[in-house]
Amino acid sequence: MLGAALFLLHLWLDAVPAPVLRDARFRDPLPGGVLGGYAGDTGLDIGGTKLPVYAIAGGTVDYAEWGHTRWTGPKDTAFCVRIALAEPVPFRGHKITHVYYAHLSAVEVAQAEGAPQHRHVAAGERLGTSGIANGSWHLHLGLLLDGQVEQDDWTYILREDEVRTVLGGYKNGQRL
Repeated sequence: MLGAALFLLHLWLDAVPAPVLRDARFRDPLPGGVLGGYAGDTGLDIGGTKLPVYAIAGGTVDYAEWGHTRWTGPKDTAFCVRIALAEPVPFRGHKITHVYYAHLSAVEVAQAEGAPQHRHVAAGERLGTSGIANGSWHLHLGLLLDGQVEQDDWTYILREDEVRTVLGGYKNGQRL
């Protein structure tokens, strides 16, 4: 009975478009998720068990595949998606040019990094399903600046509190 109820919930979530956030330029990446994380983190953690993950804005997929994260352990899932935004977002003298989604348990459409053709996604389009990392079900959402996509230099990665500010000023414990 519980399995059937969860299946129906996922069908309903898939049919409902991702809502617009406080900052109307963005869509909710994980409807039903709860904001978490800590100030020094390289992105925003949004808690939610096996929830649909959506594009916060339109752009071109750089990759949607297994890997691309340093934060994996024996029980973690590690599908990741990175999108180059169609319209970069100004941020403190820089531009937010890329969004990445980590710890997904599945992706809707796989695309290898370096694929000859990159597909376009619309704001609110489903990208995959939240997964688990560090023993917790969640989505890790990161914003990258100025086209700097190598995560070896954390200068161009917004921290957790900055991501919450960009999305509309949300606080930990809130739902988007």
